[in-house]
Amino acid sequence: MIETIEGRTASTILQNEEEIIIGNKTYRVAPPSCATLILASEAVSRLPHTKLDSEDLVGECLSIAKDCRPLGEVLAILILGAKGLTEKRQRTEVVRRKRLWGLLPDVIDTEYVTEEVDRKKELADELMSALTPRELNNLAARLLKMMQLGDFFGLTTFLTEINLIRPTKVEEATASGR
Repeated sequence: MIETIEGRTASTILQNEEEIIIGNKTYRVAPPSCATLILASEAVSRLPHTKLDSEDLVGECLSIAKDCRPLGEVLAILILGAKGLTEKRQRTEVVRRKRLWGLLPDVIDTEYVTEEVDRKKELADELMSALTPRELNNLAARLLKMMQLGDFFGLTTFLTEINLIRPTKVEEATASGR
Protein backbone atom coordinates (compact mmCIF):
# COMPACT_ATOMS: atom_id res chain seq x y z
CA MET A 1 0.00 0.00 0.00
CA ILE A 2 1.37 3.42 -0.98
CA GLU A 3 1.46 5.88 1.86
CA THR A 4 0.43 9.43 0.95
CA ILE A 5 1.70 12.66 2.46
CA GLU A 6 -1.76 13.27 3.90
CA GLY A 7 -1.72 9.84 5.55
CA ARG A 8 1.69 10.43 7.10
CA THR A 9 0.62 13.89 8.29
CA ALA A 10 -2.54 12.51 9.88
CA SER A 11 -0.54 9.73 11.53
CA THR A 12 1.92 12.26 12.96
CA ILE A 13 -0.80 14.61 14.21
CA LEU A 14 -2.78 11.79 15.78
CA GLN A 15 0.46 10.32 17.17
CA ASN A 16 -0.43 6.85 15.94
CA GLU A 17 1.69 4.10 17.34
CA GLU A 18 3.56 1.78 15.04
CA GLU A 19 3.93 -1.91 15.78
CA ILE A 20 7.37 -3.51 15.76
CA ILE A 21 7.78 -7.26 16.14
CA ILE A 22 10.99 -8.53 17.75
CA GLY A 23 11.23 -12.25 18.28
CA ASN A 24 7.79 -13.30 19.48
CA LYS A 25 6.90 -9.97 21.13
CA THR A 26 5.10 -7.00 19.61
CA TYR A 27 6.06 -3.51 20.77
CA ARG A 28 4.00 -0.41 20.12
CA VAL A 29 6.26 2.53 19.33
CA ALA A 30 4.76 5.98 19.81
CA PRO A 31 6.25 9.24 18.55
CA PRO A 32 9.08 10.23 20.88
CA SER A 33 9.07 12.63 23.77
CA CYS A 34 11.97 15.00 24.28
CA ALA A 35 13.07 12.84 27.23
CA THR A 36 13.28 9.83 24.91
CA LEU A 37 15.49 11.73 22.46
CA ILE A 38 17.73 12.97 25.28
CA LEU A 39 18.20 9.45 26.69
CA ALA A 40 18.88 8.08 23.20
CA SER A 41 21.43 10.83 22.61
CA GLU A 42 23.14 9.95 25.87
CA ALA A 43 23.37 6.29 24.82
CA VAL A 44 24.67 7.27 21.35
CA SER A 45 27.47 9.23 23.03
CA ARG A 46 28.71 5.95 24.53
CA LEU A 47 29.27 4.42 21.08
CA PRO A 48 32.93 4.35 19.97
CA HIS A 49 34.17 7.51 18.25
CA THR A 50 36.50 6.10 15.63
CA LYS A 51 36.91 6.69 11.95
CA LEU A 52 36.98 3.41 10.09
CA ASP A 53 39.86 2.78 7.70
CA SER A 54 38.31 1.88 4.34
CA GLU A 55 41.34 -0.23 3.41
CA ASP A 56 40.83 -2.66 6.32
CA LEU A 57 37.09 -2.35 6.89
CA VAL A 58 36.63 -5.90 8.23
CA GLY A 59 39.43 -5.58 10.77
CA GLU A 60 38.25 -2.14 11.86
CA CYS A 61 34.65 -3.28 12.29
CA LEU A 62 35.68 -6.32 14.30
CA SER A 63 38.00 -4.27 16.51
CA ILE A 64 35.24 -1.85 17.58
CA ALA A 65 32.39 -4.40 17.71
CA LYS A 66 33.06 -5.08 21.40
CA ASP A 67 32.32 -1.44 22.19
CA CYS A 68 28.96 -1.32 20.38
CA ARG A 69 26.71 -2.64 23.15
CA PRO A 70 25.07 0.79 23.50
CA LEU A 71 23.59 0.25 20.03
CA GLY A 72 21.04 -2.17 21.50
CA GLU A 73 20.41 0.29 24.31
CA VAL A 74 19.74 3.13 21.83
CA LEU A 75 17.20 1.05 19.94
CA ALA A 76 15.57 -0.15 23.17
CA ILE A 77 15.16 3.45 24.34
CA LEU A 78 13.60 4.46 21.03
CA ILE A 79 11.19 1.52 21.13
CA LEU A 80 10.17 1.70 24.79
CA GLY A 81 10.25 5.48 25.24
CA ALA A 82 11.47 7.29 28.34
CA LYS A 83 8.46 6.24 30.44
CA GLY A 84 8.66 2.54 29.58
CA LEU A 85 12.28 1.80 30.47
CA THR A 86 11.48 0.23 33.84
CA GLU A 87 8.49 -1.67 35.15
CA LYS A 88 7.35 -2.70 38.60
CA ARG A 89 6.36 -6.35 38.70
CA GLN A 90 4.74 -8.08 41.61
CA ARG A 91 5.33 -11.75 42.27
CA THR A 92 4.30 -14.09 45.01
CA GLU A 93 6.85 -15.89 47.09
CA VAL A 94 6.18 -18.83 49.37
CA VAL A 95 8.05 -18.51 52.66
CA ARG A 96 8.40 -21.32 55.19
CA ARG A 97 8.90 -20.06 58.72
CA LYS A 98 10.10 -22.32 61.52
CA ARG A 99 8.39 -21.88 64.86
CA LEU A 100 9.98 -22.52 68.20
CA TRP A 101 13.24 -23.78 66.68
CA GLY A 102 11.44 -26.50 64.72
CA LEU A 103 9.47 -27.94 67.66
CA LEU A 104 6.13 -26.75 66.25
CA PRO A 105 5.03 -27.34 62.65
CA ASP A 106 6.34 -24.85 60.10
CA VAL A 107 4.10 -22.01 58.97
CA ILE A 108 3.88 -21.42 55.25
CA ASP A 109 3.19 -17.80 54.30
CA THR A 110 2.72 -16.15 50.97
CA GLU A 111 4.45 -12.81 50.51
CA TYR A 112 4.00 -10.39 47.66
CA VAL A 113 7.31 -9.01 46.47
CA THR A 114 7.47 -5.97 44.21
CA GLU A 115 10.59 -5.64 42.12
CA GLU A 116 11.64 -3.11 39.53
CA VAL A 117 12.60 -4.67 36.22
CA ASP A 118 14.95 -2.97 33.76
CA ARG A 119 12.97 -3.43 30.53
CA LYS A 120 15.59 -1.42 28.60
CA LYS A 121 18.33 -3.91 29.44
CA GLU A 122 16.08 -6.89 28.67
CA LEU A 123 15.12 -5.51 25.25
CA ALA A 124 18.67 -4.36 24.44
CA ASP A 125 20.00 -7.84 25.18
CA GLU A 126 17.24 -9.42 23.07
CA LEU A 127 17.92 -7.04 20.16
CA MET A 128 21.65 -7.73 20.19
CA SER A 129 21.25 -11.49 20.42
CA ALA A 130 18.22 -12.09 18.19
CA LEU A 131 18.70 -9.70 15.27
CA THR A 132 21.26 -9.77 12.51
CA PRO A 133 23.26 -6.62 11.69
CA ARG A 134 21.04 -6.03 8.64
CA GLU A 135 17.88 -6.32 10.77
CA LEU A 136 19.37 -3.94 13.37
CA ASN A 137 20.22 -1.47 10.61
CA ASN A 138 16.70 -1.65 9.12
CA LEU A 139 15.12 -1.28 12.57
CA ALA A 140 17.30 1.73 13.39
CA ALA A 141 16.42 3.38 10.07
CA ARG A 142 12.72 2.73 10.61
CA LEU A 143 12.80 4.13 14.16
CA LEU A 144 14.84 7.19 13.22
CA LYS A 145 12.30 8.01 10.50
CA MET A 146 9.62 8.24 13.20
CA MET A 147 11.68 10.32 15.63
CA GLN A 148 10.87 13.86 14.42
CA LEU A 149 14.55 14.73 14.65
CA GLY A 150 14.18 17.80 12.43
CA ASP A 151 11.73 19.38 14.88
CA PHE A 152 13.94 18.55 17.86
CA PHE A 153 16.99 19.97 16.05
CA GLY A 154 15.05 23.16 15.20
CA LEU A 155 13.96 23.59 18.82
CA THR A 156 17.43 23.06 20.27
CA THR A 157 19.06 25.31 17.65
CA PHE A 158 16.51 28.06 18.32
CA LEU A 159 17.05 27.87 22.09
CA THR A 160 20.84 27.80 21.68
CA GLU A 161 20.70 30.94 19.51
CA ILE A 162 18.54 32.71 22.11
CA ASN A 163 21.10 31.80 24.75
CA LEU A 164 23.94 33.18 22.60
CA ILE A 165 22.33 36.55 21.85
CA ARG A 166 21.10 37.42 25.32
CA PRO A 167 23.23 39.95 27.18
CA THR A 168 25.69 38.35 29.55
CA LYS A 169 26.78 41.48 31.40
CA VAL A 170 24.43 44.03 32.95
CA GLU A 171 25.78 47.55 32.94
CA GLU A 172 24.42 50.18 35.25
CA ALA A 173 23.60 53.58 33.86
CA THR A 174 25.70 56.36 35.35
CA ALA A 175 24.48 59.89 35.90
CA SER A 176 26.16 62.57 33.86
CA GLY A 177 28.83 64.54 35.67
CA ARG A 178 30.26 61.61 37.54
